[in-house]
Amino acid sequence: MKIAIPIFGKRISPRFDFSPEMWIINVEGGKVVRQEKLPTAHLNLPQRLEQITSNGVNKVICGGIDGFCQNQLGSRGVDIVQDVMGDAEIVFDLFMKGRLQPGLYCEGKGRRRFCAQREAYGRRRI
Repeated sequence: MKIAIPIFGKRISPRFDFSPEMWIINVEGGKVVRQEKLPTAHLNLPQRLEQITSNGVNKVICGGIDGFCQNQLGSRGVDIVQDVMGDAEIVFDLFMKGRLQPGLYCEGKGRRRFCAQREAYGRRRI
């Protein structure tokens, strides 16, 4: 499985279509076998969508994403987990543990991590 996470620094980019980088992670047998960060600031929207599909991405984990992009990726067989905010590594770790869900806000430094559902989804610590 290949996962794409649009990032801004070390955080999930607030908008899929404006992220300066895309973190592509290849997972096999529950382990990360390859990962890379691709620059996307110079790409227009159709090029961003093509980059995802040409890299064989199965899942996108992102903050905000518009309906057009959702439809385009969905029609290409890409599953989307949206409305996720915060530290990209923490979010990816939750995904690997099967605990990622829309509406999460995750922060942390070192061993101190905090993830919670945002207000629109009801308050709940993860």
